[in-house]
Order: sequence, then structure tokens, then C-alpha cells
Amino acid sequence: MYCRAVTNLMQQHGFIDGASAINSHFTDSGLFGINVEGPGSHSAELLQVAVEELNKLREPISDAELNRAKNLLKMNVMMALENSGDRLEEIARNFQTFGALNIHEYIDKINAVTSDQINRAATKCLAGKPTMVVSGGAVNLVPGISDVSRMLN
Repeated sequence: MYCRAVTNLMQQHGFIDGASAINSHFTDSGLFGINVEGPGSHSAELLQVAVEELNKLREPISDAELNRAKNLLKMNVMMALENSGDRLEEIARNFQTFGALNIHEYIDKINAVTSDQINRAATKCLAGKPTMVVSGGAVNLVPGISDVSRMLN
């Protein structure tokens, strides 16, 4: 869903030079969002597109799109574990964190994800005060953080 949305952005909007998803999570905090790149002359439009995409995560996700995203994630997880050194590191991390070797449970957990769970998680992530980084020319065309907060609610 999210990865596909990011890819579609570049196809739908000619002023977008690049787009990527951001997801770093920790036990007590994290970052979740979208990075869009384009010419400074389109600063306001770049922000508007990013906000629209984030807000779409609160909408129901079709079964086809959800299955496509799950399959992509399962493929990425399995490919990341192809290398024996990476697999050993993941096993050690699982054992240290959970006291068990539960790599085989990844696929079951991915398969169990529902559209409603994604919508609730997105709503929770987007409910807090946003973090925003703007760089390049024409940053004065980008609305302030208070405006962005309102756009995300």
C-alpha cells in the first residue's frame, strides 16, 4: 500500500522527482512518514501531495492492494534472510529480544495484518505533532508546522 502509493506519486505528479517511505521504530518512539523531492517552485504542492498520501492511510485498503503489500513485504523479509550471516544476526536479535527463535512467525504475522489495523496505526501515528524537514529553495512557500498539523487531522 504505502510503497505502491509512493511509486504512484511520481507517475501522477510530474513535479515529483523522488519519493520514499520513512519508517524507523523503537520501543518508545519512532518516525513514520513520507519523503518527497522536487523543484522548489512546487514546494507547496509537494507538501500537499505528501499530506494527502498520509491521510489516505486512514481509508480502507482493498484486499488486492493489501495482499500485494503483504507479498512484497514477505519477499523482502525472506530476501533479507538469504545470507547466512544476516540470518544468524536476526536469530541472535530474536533470542536476545524475545528469548526465542521466532523468525518463522514473520510470515504468519504479516498474513494476519488487516486493513483496519493499518488504518488504526496510521491514525495513531498521524495524531501527534508532526516532524517536518524542508530543504532547498523556496522553503518559504511551505506552510508552517501548525498548518501541517491541521492538514493531518
